[in-house]
Amino acid sequence: MRKTTTGIKVKNKITFILFVFIAVFGIFFGRVVYLKVVHGEEYETAAKNQQINRYDTVIAANRGSILDRNEQVLAISTAVYNVVIDPLVLAENKEAEQEKTLTTLCKYFPELEYETLKGYITVNATTGQINLPNHWKYLVKGIDRALKDELEALNLKGVYYEQTSKRSYPLKTLGCHLLGFIRGGTQWGIEGQYNDYMVGTPGRSFILYDGADGVTYQDYPAQDGDTVITTIDYTIQQYAEEVVAETGAEWPAENIAAIVMDPTTGEIIALAESNSFDLNNPGTPLQVETDPAFKTEWEAKTDKEQMEYLNNMWKTFSISSTYEPGSIYKPLVAAAALEEGVITPETTFYCGGSIDVSGTPIHCHLKSGHGTVNVTDILAQSCNLGIVQIAQRLGATKLYRYQMEFGFGQKTGVNLPGEVNAANLLHSLSGIGPLELATISFGQTFNCTTIQIITAFSALINGGNIMKPYMVSQVIDPSGDVVYEKKPEVVRQVISEETSDYLRVALKTTVESGTGKKIQIPGYSIGCKTGTAEQGARERDDLWTLTHMAYFPAENPQYIVLTVINLPEDYVDGIQSTAPMTKSLMEKIIKYKNLEPTEDTGEVSTLTTKETIKLPDYVGSSAYDVVTDLDAKELTYKVVGTGNTITNQVPKAGETVEKGSEIILYVEKSSSDAGAVSVPNVVGKTYSDATSILTEAGFEVVFEGDTDGVVSFQEPKYGVSVEKGGEVKIKLVPKT
Repeated sequence: MRKTTTGIKVKNKITFILFVFIAVFGIFFGRVVYLKVVHGEEYETAAKNQQINRYDTVIAANRGSILDRNEQVLAISTAVYNVVIDPLVLAENKEAEQEKTLTTLCKYFPELEYETLKGYITVNATTGQINLPNHWKYLVKGIDRALKDELEALNLKGVYYEQTSKRSYPLKTLGCHLLGFIRGGTQWGIEGQYNDYMVGTPGRSFILYDGADGVTYQDYPAQDGDTVITTIDYTIQQYAEEVVAETGAEWPAENIAAIVMDPTTGEIIALAESNSFDLNNPGTPLQVETDPAFKTEWEAKTDKEQMEYLNNMWKTFSISSTYEPGSIYKPLVAAAALEEGVITPETTFYCGGSIDVSGTPIHCHLKSGHGTVNVTDILAQSCNLGIVQIAQRLGATKLYRYQMEFGFGQKTGVNLPGEVNAANLLHSLSGIGPLELATISFGQTFNCTTIQIITAFSALINGGNIMKPYMVSQVIDPSGDVVYEKKPEVVRQVISEETSDYLRVALKTTVESGTGKKIQIPGYSIGCKTGTAEQGARERDDLWTLTHMAYFPAENPQYIVLTVINLPEDYVDGIQSTAPMTKSLMEKIIKYKNLEPTEDTGEVSTLTTKETIKLPDYVGSSAYDVVTDLDAKELTYKVVGTGNTITNQVPKAGETVEKGSEIILYVEKSSSDAGAVSVPNVVGKTYSDATSILTEAGFEVVFEGDTDGVVSFQEPKYGVSVEKGGEVKIKLVPKT
């Protein structure tokens, strides 16, 4: 039977469709094979990399420490950890594991809410996905290693610990203007100057696949930053800050400062200033916590006003602010005249109380005049008219040249940021007429910084050399290699040893019988120059800067001390003075360094007879044993941290301290301290206060004595860590 045309057409169409299907399938299959063979490894790697990136985190490097000259810690960075939850991973676990993770987190971190955490892994009815469909949610930041290890041992599902770094300043305000801090992209002080050394190199933590497609975690550790060793002596810095604070409390001023240097090397041993702040919280002035009126004023300021206040508080007055130095400049003029041979130590001048200079009367501070005076007398009595006549013999050209040679109008090169040169606040040579010559000679009508004047003055007593001042001596990398070293550097010799030898001895007279008598310390040879200088517009009479420049032992100076009270409030001539702070600071240094008297007074010095103790090495010891030993040695202590293992001590082992001194102990938890808490200090508290504090901390209280008394003893002693819920015994004695 013959096939119809219609049947043939249908058959042909089916054949064509089948052919097209086979062709398309062949092309598709070929493409798959091609991708698998040619690009399979590439795509598989990309897919795995996506998995890797899911947990790719940066491990922050610990910033290098800053230490004092005796390796006391001034700034330190420690590893801390951010607690992170992976909602997707946690949601994949059984409900019991989810419950364990969430309840444990809430137990350890009361600020976390169970319902909020539960909501992260709850399935959204609309989308069918969990509410937080990602792999990284920060819960808590900055926990310490001991707590991280404790949590890690609990094997919480979906919880990870991201290592980061925390900068801390254990001594809070100490050296705040020197150390500086990091705030956003701005760095202050040593932190800024040596940032490139201290910053370190971050590490990374991510997932890797092994040959069987199993997942392993890979960490590339961070490389910690270098350690900066300063020339600062922690103890002397503390003394300097104490005298600055005491002076500020008695005589408030815009700025108060004390700087201690080694005049022969330029090493800055201490630099303390008023307007201090807590380096751990530099954005909040200290007065906010102590002065309710100030707190109200602070909160009323605009953001711009607050920032202006903070910038002024943070700046280092001694290198970035200027003032007219006054009479502490006079010995430099005398040195120049002696060096040029226009006078000798025996040259005399007459002071009648006033002198006419180009029609302008210039007065001496002693209205009746000093009569006939030689160079030593002029300096000891701070005679204005005598130094004016010396300057007139020296002349403007030589006076100007020596001013430049002594470093005025130039940066000293001290290794701190923010130094100014004050060049625009000096007279040019062409601008020095007879009147300017006179006023410059006693330190008026030009400005300088504290670091400039102490550097220049040091040359008068160290043999004539301008030394470059510095406060960082070394930078050491984590391997212990020295990568930077600063040694004493002579910038230039400005006067001869002969002139220096004369002035070093001559300025003793200022202390023995001149304007510096108030800083006398029996048995100790001290040289000195005092200064009182008007500031700003002369029509005002309330702008003054008071100074004392002192050095000891005078014959071979180890220390030079400059104290400054800049723009004191309600200034009254003869009332405010830097003498008490200068003398107190020198006495503290003498006692601390146990400096023997240099002169025989026939009496035993009271500064070096107090009983002292050489500190043992407590690092690695138990806090229980250490605090008992300190009590036996009649030393007080402060514990920083939580735990019973001593990791650092201030002062260091081998240092000599007086009985009654405070020792700072830094502690950390060991594995045996898990669950332990620090015992509070309740000595001196009433019974009710002590029991309240101890009960709140989780301890049982056992007492002995009258409950109307105060606590005189506690066991365990404060600062040690014991199991929560344990007993603390207190002994009560009658109130005095």
